[in-house]
Amino acid sequence: MTLLSAAACATSPSSASRPRPVEASPCSRSFVFVDHGRPAARIEIPEGAGDAERRAADILRTSIFKMSGVDLSVLTAAEPDGPGVAAIGFPGSALPPVIGSSLASLRPDGFAVATSAGDLYVAGGGGKGVIYGVVHLLEKYFGCRKFSPSAELFPPHDDLALGCLLEVDNPENEVRIVNGEFALDADYLDWMRLHSPADLYGAGYYVHTFQRLIPWPSYFASHPEYFALMNGKRIIDQPCLSRPEVFDIVVARLREEMAAQPDKRIWSVSQNDNFSYCQCPECRKVVEEEGSPAGLILRFVNRVAALFPDKTISTLAYQYSRPAPRLTKPAPNVEVMLCTIELNRSLPIAGDPSSAAFVRDIEDWSRICSRLYLWDYTVNFSHHVSPFPNLHVLQPNIRFFTGHGVRRHFQQTNTGPGHEWSELKSYLLAKLLWDPDTDADAAMEDFLRGYYGRAAAPLRRYIDALRAALSRSGARLDIYEPPAVHAADYLSAADVALYDKLFDQAEAAVAGDPERRTRVETGRLPLMYAKIEIGKDDMFGPRGFYEEKGGRFVPKTAMVQLVDEFAARCRAGNVRTLNESGLTPEAYGEGVRRFIDVQVEGNLAFRRPVACEPPPSPKYAKGDPAVLTNGVRGASDFKVHWLGWEGVDLVLTLDLGRPVAAREIALSTLSDQRSWILHPDRLECSVSADGASFADLGAKAAEGDHRDEEAVRTHLWESGPANPGTPPAVRYIRFRLEGTKRLPDWHPSAGGLSWVFVDEIVVR
Repeated sequence: MTLLSAAACATSPSSASRPRPVEASPCSRSFVFVDHGRPAARIEIPEGAGDAERRAADILRTSIFKMSGVDLSVLTAAEPDGPGVAAIGFPGSALPPVIGSSLASLRPDGFAVATSAGDLYVAGGGGKGVIYGVVHLLEKYFGCRKFSPSAELFPPHDDLALGCLLEVDNPENEVRIVNGEFALDADYLDWMRLHSPADLYGAGYYVHTFQRLIPWPSYFASHPEYFALMNGKRIIDQPCLSRPEVFDIVVARLREEMAAQPDKRIWSVSQNDNFSYCQCPECRKVVEEEGSPAGLILRFVNRVAALFPDKTISTLAYQYSRPAPRLTKPAPNVEVMLCTIELNRSLPIAGDPSSAAFVRDIEDWSRICSRLYLWDYTVNFSHHVSPFPNLHVLQPNIRFFTGHGVRRHFQQTNTGPGHEWSELKSYLLAKLLWDPDTDADAAMEDFLRGYYGRAAAPLRRYIDALRAALSRSGARLDIYEPPAVHAADYLSAADVALYDKLFDQAEAAVAGDPERRTRVETGRLPLMYAKIEIGKDDMFGPRGFYEEKGGRFVPKTAMVQLVDEFAARCRAGNVRTLNESGLTPEAYGEGVRRFIDVQVEGNLAFRRPVACEPPPSPKYAKGDPAVLTNGVRGASDFKVHWLGWEGVDLVLTLDLGRPVAAREIALSTLSDQRSWILHPDRLECSVSADGASFADLGAKAAEGDHRDEEAVRTHLWESGPANPGTPPAVRYIRFRLEGTKRLPDWHPSAGGLSWVFVDEIVVR
């Protein structure tokens, strides 16, 4: 990847993660920035320099100041006026032959750096090449690092010098995005050599754009034929791509948006985020001819692209549209975003039998598409702060993608304070996107030593132990699964005990280093989180929150303290969110405390049967109605202790076994808008002594449009004297729930089926 030449000198410096000692030979001081604490150079950029050149000069100047306390001057000049000049971004005509001859080999974002005749030259191939050239010098020769937006390393130096060098480097990939919170920091992006979608795509036109291009609230009522036909009915999920009016509306909207954002070169025309597509006779015919719904989309997108030859039109190969079409090929200015959302994360894609269909799809797309964009997922969306041992698959997967012609990458990962290995994972992904053949093991060691100091060794053993346990188990990693799923494999009690010992060693190693101690303590949060979540799932078992003493369930002190310690470490580590939905540590703590406040003592509904009509989805809690009366109230994770129904109303009937004096009745529901879960529109409760005649206790109706709802809502009813006409003794309790059934207009997936999730019924 990096080309080293002996043209400048007989030897080339080697890569280092620490400051290189100053050598005595003249070649070791071919260019001097700082000499014994005094300025020995100046920085020059061309007259009329662009943003990249000015930015590169500023990074170099501020970095030298951080290392040495010396503030070098930055000047503009028609051409470099040496000696002692660090010349950034001058054209080839102003450069000496030693570097000027290298410019022809530079691609966008590539760079060349050289020392010659007492000067330093940094040249770029366009884009941010000169910025990356400066960052390369600072990292390789002076040990500078940017670990995260808030963590950096600038080793102190009284002398800053470079030896003889000529180095040329080009990125393997032209688009390199590691998405997440860190990507919002401009300094971090430059040091990691990454892009942001906002750099390239029209604002609001990155993915899932049909809803923006032809919004159903504006057209469906008057022209339902513009939208998808499914099961004989027009629905708002997707447009009908066979309608000429739809094409005209989309093109007109694009023209308007492009005129407002003339500098943006890539525009998405892509399916909404649901599983529907039009099955009218015209659309169905195209799908059958092409063997994939992607053919229907691609024919439409190619027609759009023909009208905008100076732009790139992007579309998705996602879920139902992932298989490539038989006949239609993407136009030269069409970008296809191929997505891996369904895949297992525990094994490299190329060698995973369960990923064979995706392997076939990428092979098919790579044969027909010159602008293939890979959207990969390296994150547990539902549990950012949880062990998710996938570091070992990052390099083989990126190599696999680039081996199939992919040069544009979007890595959707968990970059935020406290998220599992967020700083390390982003660091590795950035290195691999620039050069898929980089030494990933060395890069990991470099990061661990720099970021965690003396704790690096036990933390590396923890990473290796997690991977070994995962490998032994053969478990699959899913991007939405709760950690309790792995309580019997890589998160077994024995494995977790080993992980705890390794973190004990890591914390002891940095006990005298407050900054790194906080980093290690924050790094332990995923392990603590997993123990809490497994404890919630095994509430009354050996790893749970309760133990039975004298016929009563008593909280375990250590588990209750674990919840408090988790909250304290989140505050110290500035942890703001725990999952994709933005769950805060404060809300999580409240949910856990609510969850572990078991409803056993005095709960007349405990372990009583519930009839459900229709039955709940088997996807969640195995569809077992016993979840509703197991004494454990669901928290914010819909995959744990909740039952779900999609797009329907429902009736729940609880049988208390015998008539009792029920005074208070409670039922809880969930809201998780990103997962298409909304509180019901209406709930009714009625009671009966005989199961035949029911007395109404009243209804609870939703207020507003379901935005900004609390995650868990508990609905209460009173029986007995507070409600005249109710029987003095109650055996049966019936709940009728009316769901929204469809997602409202404000939702990003408006029109898709919505879910109702229900948990603990409590009767006192």
